[in-house]
Amino acid sequence: KGQYDKAIEDYDKAIALNPNDAKTYIGRGGAYTNKRQYYRAIEDFNKAIALNPNNSSAYAGRGTAYNMQRQHDTAIEDYNKAIALSIALYPKTERSLLPYLESMISAVYFLRGGAYNDKGHYDRAIEDYNKAIQLEPNDYGAYFGLGLAYKNKGQYDEAIENYNKAIDLDSNNAAAYRDRGDVYYYKGQYDRAIEDYNKAIALDPNDASAYTNRGVAYTLKGNMGRAISDFQKACDMGNEDGCEGLKMVLEKR
Repeated sequence: KGQYDKAIEDYDKAIALNPNDAKTYIGRGGAYTNKRQYYRAIEDFNKAIALNPNNSSAYAGRGTAYNMQRQHDTAIEDYNKAIALSIALYPKTERSLLPYLESMISAVYFLRGGAYNDKGHYDRAIEDYNKAIQLEPNDYGAYFGLGLAYKNKGQYDEAIENYNKAIDLDSNNAAAYRDRGDVYYYKGQYDRAIEDYNKAIALDPNDASAYTNRGVAYTLKGNMGRAISDFQKACDMGNEDGCEGLKMVLEKR
């Protein structure tokens, strides 16, 4: 069994012993979310909220489950509640525990920023990512999110700046190189795009979209041999765009 199945078994036993512990339902809800069983996750977060309506983690967890189901507005409502409850704890929190509280609030700003990004509300996403960074200046995810939001807005220089910061914080994350490569591609800087796709693929050889995107860059540079190789690789991995790219290039030969 996988780690999440084992965790769920342990939570089941804990709930059988004490069915009134909200934290246990939150833990099991998180495990269900990781297994992409979102309806069951939401059921657990609902139980946790019924037991403890002031637990911000339950709202944040439920918000994530809703967001993964593309119910972004409902997710944002839960994130709003989680942030409000957490901020209300400031006067009651010991100084030594404030960094932990601020880390929690930062995480929810990041999550809400992701929901706004998914909705296409990029300016609001940028606001939330910046709030997350104010609380956690070394948050790789928030800089990555900023890069994505600026990329979606067509502000490519700002996107590159934030992807650079994300890479500085985590140089082994393939997604940041791949997405920065996309921005260089949009700017017409195909060689730099290919360099980033190379790095992304070296870090994650199973990233089919990186092969597809590199294939597109090679196509625009006129290097059809390498383009075909990349599209074929992506297509073999089940990437539909890679299959379409391969078909297009082969038809033009």
